Amino acid sequence: MNTTESDTKIRDLFDRQFWDSLHTGILNSKFSKEDILSYVEKSFMFSLFCRGASHKELSVFKSILNFKNLGFVILFEFLPKEETEIIDFDIDELSMYYFIKNELKGISAVIGPMIHNRFCLLVTDDAYTQVSANDLISNSIAIAENLLKSIENKIQTKLAAGIGNVHSIHSIYTSYFEALSCIQYCNPGEIIHVNELVKHDKYYNFEYKEAEKNMIEAVRLRKPESYNYFLIMMNRISQLNDAAKRNKIIEALVLSSHASRIGSMNEMDYFDYTSHISSLMSLRGQQLIEWAFQQFLDITGQVKKRNTIDYSNKIVQATKEYLEAHYTEEISLEDVAEYVNISPQYFSKLIKKHTGFNFIDWLSMLRVNKAKELLTNSNLTVKEVCYMVGYKDPNYFSRIFKKKIGLTPSEYIKKNTFS
Repeated sequence: MNTTESDTKIRDLFDRQFWDSLHTGILNSKFSKEDILSYVEKSFMFSLFCRGASHKELSVFKSILNFKNLGFVILFEFLPKEETEIIDFDIDELSMYYFIKNELKGISAVIGPMIHNRFCLLVTDDAYTQVSANDLISNSIAIAENLLKSIENKIQTKLAAGIGNVHSIHSIYTSYFEALSCIQYCNPGEIIHVNELVKHDKYYNFEYKEAEKNMIEAVRLRKPESYNYFLIMMNRISQLNDAAKRNKIIEALVLSSHASRIGSMNEMDYFDYTSHISSLMSLRGQQLIEWAFQQFLDITGQVKKRNTIDYSNKIVQATKEYLEAHYTEEISLEDVAEYVNISPQYFSKLIKKHTGFNFIDWLSMLRVNKAKELLTNSNLTVKEVCYMVGYKDPNYFSRIFKKKIGLTPSEYIKKNTFS
């Protein structure tokens, strides 16, 4: 990566508004050197765990921030007060940054940005190779515990924390995953190290984490099985409350996005969950799961575009046969789902997975193609064709036809007649 490409990647770490406000502040001398350094740290952490950073970028940030070659991640989560959503909490990130830095004097640490109700901390030290595994766990828990209590006392809000193992800075993403996996088991004020997960609900952890691991691998290898593993994950979290659902969905989509980029020859955008916070907070229950499916399909769709319908799938083949036989009638997704004997929700996701578009689009395209045949090879009027292909409103039929073909039915007839 040349200098220009590297600069562009770094500039893209946050949205335009962030960089514009930072630039304005620097020009107006509103930020001190320490203030600017806090933004550099946030940029680095956002890049590392949310967008991906090359070895060259890691080296650049390492020289600027002076962190070490080995480290572990602590992920802190702010917990809501009673029914209050955490997004409503007013936390001054810059003040919090200086507070944490003061609490961690003598410790090499990089502080990430506040994203939704979480922020992560990267603690580094080259001497970790000389420390036993048990001592590493004890030391990391001690750091997390002291900081958690200090922040709780400062803002009078409960926190929880997950801690990953020590890894090379070039594979520190693994420590972040490990810290993420701990958070779901934490009670308010609790800290869990990844090596302690064996004490927390083995069955749940195995089923969900195994599905997550297989999903990541399937996305990375561009395998359609990724959808099946994602389905298992979503079914498992459906029992959680909405706040827990949101966090697990964000985790799953970020992991999917990261996996989709590994080994890819195409430059694809990372899943920018910060832009979806408002939508997430407005959704409840099953709506959250359905939203997650759509986002997952969008992410994996960038990995491997589907150009043809996969008729090897028995459900897809049965759906095709049903639509061919009944497209002139009023058909609903529920009707076809009942015919193939699966739930409407699963049917909708399965059709999207194996065809690349949703059920209504498939039915509309089938009807439009039938309409094209009738308009070309008969003397039927547009209204007659409209009714014959299953539509009851000629105006609606014309809008759908134009959306799919680019011409109204009348324009299509004229073009076909005089071509």
